[in-house]
Amino acid sequence: MAEDLNEVIENALNVIVSITGSRGNMKKELKTTLSDRMSNLRKLFAKLIDTNENNGRKIIELEKQEANTKEKREVVRSRAQNYIAEPSSAPERKKNGQTVSKVAQLTGRRDKLYSEVVVGRTTQKVYKITLTFKDNQTAETIKEKMKSQINPAEIKVGIESIKTIRDGRVQRETGSFQEAETLEKSITDELGDKIDSHIQRPRKPRLKIINIPEDISTYNIEDTPMAQNPEIVIAIGEIIPKFTYESKRHTRNIVMEFSAQTRKKLIDIKVKIGCINCSMEDYLVATRCFRFSRFINRMRDCIGTATCPLCADNHTLTECKAEPTEYKCINCRSYNHHSRNTKINENHSSLDRNCPSMKAIIEKYKKNTEY
Repeated sequence: MAEDLNEVIENALNVIVSITGSRGNMKKELKTTLSDRMSNLRKLFAKLIDTNENNGRKIIELEKQEANTKEKREVVRSRAQNYIAEPSSAPERKKNGQTVSKVAQLTGRRDKLYSEVVVGRTTQKVYKITLTFKDNQTAETIKEKMKSQINPAEIKVGIESIKTIRDGRVQRETGSFQEAETLEKSITDELGDKIDSHIQRPRKPRLKIINIPEDISTYNIEDTPMAQNPEIVIAIGEIIPKFTYESKRHTRNIVMEFSAQTRKKLIDIKVKIGCINCSMEDYLVATRCFRFSRFINRMRDCIGTATCPLCADNHTLTECKAEPTEYKCINCRSYNHHSRNTKINENHSSLDRNCPSMKAIIEKYKKNTEY
């Protein structure tokens, strides 16, 4: 194509030069000027053609790089999906008609179910009160003051536990929000001049609406469901849109916050939004650092060493060469390292949906949510 264009331009310039030379009545200076201009045009067209060919080669190279990048991305995405779907290698047992993961067997001990080790400890909801001395006294002093001046039996409050937090504050747990309020009132009346008390209220539940239309956002989601679903009665202000996101299946979902009563009305039903019947589910998240592969913090707060979510070695996911039989979960390994009496299975990736540590985090999330 470039050679044909070059030939056409060259022929056109030669015709102009030929016509100019055949004109006998044209001044010599004008012929010289035209000849110089034709020479400059030849150089300019040659340079343009050369630049065009270079740009064409660069475009081809970029297209190849883009194709290679897409191929690698699909491979990584496929591997990640396989890793997440990879079932736990922990043995399983039936209990009450349900299959539950089992703790790794210890020599000389009875096999314990994971639910007996971790989940069973987190099913009971507790309400926490944090206590702080106004004049920077120690946690032990707070406990002594509480024991001497607050009698739980008199105010009919059951105390689940008393803990000392790392920053020196004291945390007391009760079995209901009403008990927490009664205890806080008693502390304020008896020790309000010495101790600050604060009830840690459980978070409001969040639901996700799956596969919403493109024109729905956090700005108009409150009005749309009410207009199209008159059977759902929700007061104004009970819906708090949080954010939208795209799932791995490339569907648009929106996360919203509700009261516990509103959540009971909406959970596991379908709502009409635009031309789509959208389902609603609980939005449960296990906050994790994808660099450190731990559930303790977010990546932006991470100061740890890069840890592979598959084999728990110090490299990234894309660099991992481990086979599924070699997977190790860094979170379950850490639990086993710090636990003296119980051990759980760690022979799986930290992305495994059956990971005991992930289940424990989800249970803790539920425990701190007002359902």
